[in-house]
Amino acid sequence: MRTPILVLGLAAGFASASLVTPFTETFDNGNANWLDGPQNPATWNPGGYLQTTADVSSAGSFGLLLFRAQANQNSSGGAFVGDYAASGIDRISFDIRHDADINLSFIVRFATANNSPAFVIFSEVEVSANTWTNVSFDISPDNPLLTFAGGSYATVAPQVGNVQVLVDRVDGLTTPLVTNFDLDNVSIVPAPGAMALLGLGGLAAVRRRRA
Repeated sequence: MRTPILVLGLAAGFASASLVTPFTETFDNGNANWLDGPQNPATWNPGGYLQTTADVSSAGSFGLLLFRAQANQNSSGGAFVGDYAASGIDRISFDIRHDADINLSFIVRFATANNSPAFVIFSEVEVSANTWTNVSFDISPDNPLLTFAGGSYATVAPQVGNVQVLVDRVDGLTTPLVTNFDLDNVSIVPAPGAMALLGLGGLAAVRRRRA
Protein backbone atom coordinates (compact mmCIF):
# COMPACT_ATOMS: atom_id res chain seq x y z
CA MET A 1 0.00 0.00 0.00
CA ARG A 2 1.21 3.50 -0.78
CA THR A 3 0.26 6.85 0.71
CA PRO A 4 0.65 9.81 -1.68
CA ILE A 5 0.39 13.28 -0.21
CA LEU A 6 -1.12 16.17 -2.13
CA VAL A 7 0.10 19.54 -0.92
CA LEU A 8 -2.19 22.43 -1.77
CA GLY A 9 -0.85 25.66 -3.28
CA LEU A 10 -0.89 29.28 -2.14
CA ALA A 11 -4.11 30.92 -1.12
CA ALA A 12 -5.78 33.14 -3.69
CA GLY A 13 -4.14 36.53 -3.89
CA PHE A 14 -0.58 35.30 -3.46
CA ALA A 15 -0.29 33.32 -6.65
CA SER A 16 2.14 34.69 -9.22
CA ALA A 17 3.27 33.55 -12.63
CA SER A 18 6.89 33.90 -11.51
CA LEU A 19 6.54 32.17 -8.14
CA VAL A 20 6.44 28.44 -7.48
CA THR A 21 4.00 27.14 -4.86
CA PRO A 22 4.00 23.89 -2.84
CA PHE A 23 2.78 21.14 -5.14
CA THR A 24 2.67 17.36 -5.50
CA GLU A 25 2.17 15.67 -8.86
CA THR A 26 0.42 12.35 -8.26
CA PHE A 27 -0.16 11.36 -11.91
CA ASP A 28 -3.61 10.12 -10.94
CA ASN A 29 -5.23 11.15 -14.22
CA GLY A 30 -2.46 10.75 -16.77
CA ASN A 31 1.16 11.63 -17.51
CA ALA A 32 0.57 15.36 -16.82
CA ASN A 33 2.52 16.18 -20.02
CA TRP A 34 5.77 14.77 -18.64
CA LEU A 35 8.32 13.29 -21.03
CA ASP A 36 10.71 10.37 -20.76
CA GLY A 37 14.47 10.59 -21.28
CA PRO A 38 14.33 10.50 -25.11
CA GLN A 39 11.64 13.25 -24.98
CA ASN A 40 8.68 11.04 -25.84
CA PRO A 41 5.43 11.40 -23.86
CA ALA A 42 6.03 9.50 -20.63
CA THR A 43 4.22 6.18 -20.32
CA TRP A 44 1.40 6.38 -17.79
CA ASN A 45 0.34 3.40 -15.70
CA PRO A 46 -3.38 3.43 -14.76
CA GLY A 47 -2.25 2.75 -11.20
CA GLY A 48 -1.28 6.41 -11.12
CA TYR A 49 2.43 6.63 -11.90
CA LEU A 50 4.89 7.00 -14.78
CA GLN A 51 7.01 4.22 -16.27
CA THR A 52 10.11 4.04 -18.46
CA THR A 53 12.84 1.56 -19.39
CA ALA A 54 16.51 2.50 -19.71
CA ASP A 55 19.98 0.93 -19.79
CA VAL A 56 21.73 2.09 -16.63
CA SER A 57 25.15 1.25 -18.11
CA SER A 58 24.79 4.20 -20.51
CA ALA A 59 24.68 6.78 -17.68
CA GLY A 60 27.29 9.53 -17.86
CA SER A 61 28.94 11.57 -15.12
CA PHE A 62 25.66 13.42 -14.53
CA GLY A 63 23.51 10.30 -14.75
CA LEU A 64 20.97 9.01 -17.25
CA LEU A 65 17.80 11.01 -17.82
CA LEU A 66 14.57 9.12 -17.08
CA PHE A 67 11.74 11.67 -16.72
CA ARG A 68 11.29 15.36 -17.61
CA ALA A 69 8.92 18.17 -16.65
CA GLN A 70 9.37 20.96 -19.20
CA ALA A 71 8.01 24.48 -19.51
CA ASN A 72 7.42 24.10 -23.24
CA GLN A 73 5.22 21.04 -22.58
CA ASN A 74 3.22 22.70 -19.79
CA SER A 75 4.13 19.70 -17.63
CA SER A 76 1.92 19.55 -14.52
CA GLY A 77 0.30 22.77 -15.69
CA GLY A 78 3.57 24.63 -15.18
CA ALA A 79 3.64 23.85 -11.45
CA PHE A 80 7.40 23.18 -11.44
CA VAL A 81 8.32 26.29 -13.44
CA GLY A 82 9.31 29.65 -11.99
CA ASP A 83 11.40 31.43 -9.39
CA TYR A 84 12.50 28.90 -6.78
CA ALA A 85 14.72 31.43 -5.03
CA ALA A 86 12.02 34.05 -4.41
CA SER A 87 9.48 31.34 -3.53
CA GLY A 88 11.79 29.76 -0.95
CA ILE A 89 11.44 26.33 -2.59
CA ASP A 90 14.25 24.36 -0.97
CA ARG A 91 13.24 20.72 -1.33
CA ILE A 92 12.06 18.30 -3.99
CA SER A 93 11.16 14.67 -3.43
CA PHE A 94 9.65 11.79 -5.35
CA ASP A 95 8.72 8.13 -4.99
CA ILE A 96 10.80 5.86 -7.23
CA ARG A 97 10.86 2.12 -7.94
CA HIS A 98 13.13 0.00 -10.14
CA ASP A 99 13.73 -3.68 -10.88
CA ALA A 100 17.53 -3.76 -11.28
CA ASP A 101 19.42 -6.48 -9.41
CA ILE A 102 21.59 -3.86 -7.66
CA ASN A 103 20.88 -0.79 -5.54
CA LEU A 104 20.61 2.47 -7.48
CA SER A 105 20.75 6.15 -6.56
CA PHE A 106 19.17 9.12 -8.27
CA ILE A 107 19.78 12.71 -9.34
CA VAL A 108 17.61 15.75 -10.03
CA ARG A 109 18.56 18.39 -12.56
CA PHE A 110 17.20 21.94 -12.67
CA ALA A 111 17.64 24.03 -15.81
CA THR A 112 16.27 27.16 -17.45
CA ALA A 113 13.66 26.91 -20.20
CA ASN A 114 16.49 26.62 -22.74
CA ASN A 115 17.79 23.60 -20.77
CA SER A 116 21.02 25.47 -19.98
CA PRO A 117 22.45 26.70 -17.65
CA ALA A 118 21.65 24.07 -15.04
CA PHE A 119 22.62 22.48 -11.76
CA VAL A 120 22.28 18.89 -10.55
CA ILE A 121 21.78 17.44 -7.09
CA PHE A 122 22.97 13.95 -6.22
CA SER A 123 21.35 11.68 -3.63
CA GLU A 124 23.28 9.45 -1.26
CA VAL A 125 20.21 7.26 -0.73
CA GLU A 126 20.54 3.81 -2.29
CA VAL A 127 17.23 2.44 -3.53
CA SER A 128 16.79 -1.32 -3.50
CA ALA A 129 14.82 -3.18 -6.14
CA ASN A 130 11.06 -3.65 -6.35
CA THR A 131 10.09 -1.33 -3.51
CA TRP A 132 8.72 2.20 -3.64
CA THR A 133 11.22 4.52 -1.97
CA ASN A 134 10.88 8.23 -1.27
CA VAL A 135 14.00 10.20 -2.20
CA SER A 136 14.39 13.82 -1.10
CA PHE A 137 16.83 16.51 -2.29
CA ASP A 138 17.96 19.74 -0.62
CA ILE A 139 17.89 22.52 -3.24
CA SER A 140 19.94 24.90 -1.09
CA PRO A 141 23.06 26.31 -2.81
CA ASP A 142 24.98 25.24 0.31
CA ASN A 143 24.18 21.57 -0.28
CA PRO A 144 27.52 19.78 -0.91
CA LEU A 145 25.68 17.32 -3.17
CA LEU A 146 24.71 20.13 -5.56
CA THR A 147 26.93 20.46 -8.63
CA PHE A 148 26.79 23.23 -11.20
CA ALA A 149 26.55 22.20 -14.84
CA GLY A 150 27.14 25.31 -16.91
CA GLY A 151 25.43 27.61 -14.46
CA SER A 152 25.04 28.72 -10.87
CA TYR A 153 22.24 28.78 -8.32
CA ALA A 154 21.83 32.51 -8.98
CA THR A 155 21.40 32.02 -12.72
CA VAL A 156 19.14 28.94 -12.60
CA ALA A 157 16.95 29.06 -9.46
CA PRO A 158 15.14 32.30 -10.38
CA GLN A 159 14.08 30.93 -13.78
CA VAL A 160 13.61 27.17 -13.59
CA GLY A 161 12.03 25.85 -16.77
CA ASN A 162 13.01 22.18 -16.67
CA VAL A 163 13.05 19.63 -13.85
CA GLN A 164 14.53 16.24 -14.64
CA VAL A 165 14.89 12.92 -12.79
CA LEU A 166 17.98 10.83 -13.56
CA VAL A 167 19.51 7.58 -12.37
CA ASP A 168 23.11 7.92 -11.19
CA ARG A 169 26.02 6.17 -12.85
CA VAL A 170 27.06 2.86 -11.28
CA ASP A 171 30.83 2.70 -10.82
CA GLY A 172 32.39 -0.29 -12.56
CA LEU A 173 29.27 -1.23 -14.52
CA THR A 174 30.41 -2.22 -18.02
CA THR A 175 27.63 -4.50 -19.24
CA PRO A 176 24.06 -3.53 -20.17
CA LEU A 177 21.63 -3.23 -17.28
CA VAL A 178 18.21 -2.64 -18.83
CA THR A 179 15.93 -1.55 -16.01
CA ASN A 180 12.28 -0.59 -15.54
CA PHE A 181 11.62 2.58 -13.54
CA ASP A 182 8.41 3.92 -11.96
CA LEU A 183 7.90 7.51 -10.71
CA ASP A 184 5.19 9.01 -8.52
CA ASN A 185 4.41 11.82 -6.04
CA VAL A 186 6.88 14.45 -7.23
CA SER A 187 6.76 17.22 -4.59
CA ILE A 188 8.26 20.68 -4.21
CA VAL A 189 8.09 22.37 -0.81
CA PRO A 190 9.37 25.72 0.51
CA ALA A 191 11.15 26.18 3.83
CA PRO A 192 8.72 26.87 6.72
CA GLY A 193 9.96 30.45 7.01
CA ALA A 194 9.35 31.08 3.33
CA MET A 195 5.81 29.71 3.61
CA ALA A 196 5.08 32.17 6.40
CA LEU A 197 6.48 35.08 4.38
CA LEU A 198 4.39 34.09 1.39
CA GLY A 199 1.25 34.20 3.53
CA LEU A 200 0.42 30.51 3.74
CA GLY A 201 -2.11 30.09 6.48
CA GLY A 202 -1.25 26.42 6.62
CA LEU A 203 -0.65 23.39 4.48
CA ALA A 204 -3.44 20.93 3.89
CA ALA A 205 -2.58 17.32 3.19
CA VAL A 206 -4.91 14.83 1.59
CA ARG A 207 -3.99 11.21 2.16
CA ARG A 208 -5.38 8.42 0.05
CA ARG A 209 -4.34 4.81 0.03
CA ARG A 210 -3.60 3.10 -3.26
CA ALA A 211 -2.69 -0.52 -3.85
